[in-house]
Amino acid sequence: MQKKKGYQDTTTISWEQGRDRLKTLWVVCVLGFWFSILFQVVLYFLKGEINFILMSIILGMMILGVALKIRLQRHLRTRPDD
Repeated sequence: MQKKKGYQDTTTISWEQGRDRLKTLWVVCVLGFWFSILFQVVLYFLKGEINFILMSIILGMMILGVALKIRLQRHLRTRPDD
């Protein structure tokens, strides 16, 4: 039995939704990481000292970004067959 052109089953749709969600979370995390780095650099030039609370946030964003990227790569490997 052939599938109609443009037809997607529920597993493909749910897989794509999971992929889009993980990709969006990863992009938000990366943007937050780089914004925090930029903010830290500006604070360093203004005050002359490193803000350790902001550094811990930057480290947490980096760890979260790596974890989300690993989850995204694992999810992409489980792509359902077309």
